[in-house]
Amino acid sequence: MLKQLIYADPCPLCSRPIEPEFRSVGRSAQQDHPARTDFLRYHCDGCETARPQEFYDAMRALYES
Repeated sequence: MLKQLIYADPCPLCSRPIEPEFRSVGRSAQQDHPARTDFLRYHCDGCETARPQEFYDAMRALYES
């Protein structure tokens, strides 16, 4: 799966585009449909590692309101 932006929402802390993160679930040997890919969350690599609590609070406020 290509890791492309769905839309370019800016990070609430640094204004860079936040990236979607996906989780792939491998297919079972008994089933013949393709593997499932689920959307997991949006993240910003710089802000999430430098100040994780501030990033979590800002994203929660942004998407819960």
